[in-house]
Amino acid sequence: MTALPGRFNDGRTAASRQVTVTPGTNGLDIRGEDGLMVAFWKTADLRADGELPDGAGVRLRCAADPDARLSLAQAEFIRPLLPKPPRFPWLKLAGTFAGALGVLAALWLGIPAGARALAIMVPSAWEKGWGDTLADELERRWGTCRQPAGDAALQLLAARLGAGIAPDLHLNRLVVVRRTENNALALPGGSVLVFSGLLAQAESSDELAGVLAHEFTHLRLRHPTVAMIRAAGIGMAVMLVTGDASGLAASGAAMAMAGAYSRDDESAADAGAVTLLTQAGIGTQGLAAFFRRLDDGPPGLTGWLSTHPDSRARAQAVETQGGERQAPAATRPALEPEQWAAIKGICGQ
Repeated sequence: MTALPGRFNDGRTAASRQVTVTPGTNGLDIRGEDGLMVAFWKTADLRADGELPDGAGVRLRCAADPDARLSLAQAEFIRPLLPKPPRFPWLKLAGTFAGALGVLAALWLGIPAGARALAIMVPSAWEKGWGDTLADELERRWGTCRQPAGDAALQLLAARLGAGIAPDLHLNRLVVVRRTENNALALPGGSVLVFSGLLAQAESSDELAGVLAHEFTHLRLRHPTVAMIRAAGIGMAVMLVTGDASGLAASGAAMAMAGAYSRDDESAADAGAVTLLTQAGIGTQGLAAFFRRLDDGPPGLTGWLSTHPDSRARAQAVETQGGERQAPAATRPALEPEQWAAIKGICGQ
């Protein structure tokens, strides 16, 4: 059968790789550019995980390897292999509800794997809906900062970092909100809110680029969805069955999410940020300097520190990883001075 081009991410790092996928009656043979096998996904384990942003492709996951994702542009060859929807829709709903109760029981008993297992069940369209609901409400409550030159510079920086993000990640929203905390927040489905306090404290565009790369990696690894499930608690039962997040208290849920990342989540996001910065030709020293200032600075700097512990050790890790991958001559500032000034002044400060 025809071999198809695709991109594969193992779910353990932010980086994705080009692969060749050969569909067969028993499953998908996935091989790297060197011809070596990356994975074999059995037909019975295949699951659809949403459409690609262009609407023509499909993203897949595998029940036997739930963190991995495979993106294929030529979906017509793959759809016949995917499980058919149940003949009676209520059976699917009942199964989803039963599964939700089982995983919620694990959450109630304090089993950390429960949130991650439940996140795997969430369709990508629901993730986006949850994130949009929260982002809309938070923008209404907190207020946003809009200024044409600043907005354009922020989108330019996102696009530069986006060159290292797999094509199945669609950044739906990137906006500055009026919050004094030195923080940024990734929401399920591709939204990132940058707090005005972060812009006030950041000393260079490279620092902002590092924080955005960190949040983009959280998105790529679906950490916000896992964190939202941890933060939502029993309300997740309704969200899983209905797909509706409107009943959540937006501010409380969002701030709880910010503290719900595990140490492993943060380490993975740091490593992914180094990868994105390196691929974009942006130095990692800005992110390391940002971490160090969190430990050394006054109380006003502690917004990110309160939910992102061990900043000094993380700065050292970023410097080590960046030093191994980057030559100073191969980097250039994340933004031109006038672009950085436009972002710094986006809230009229």
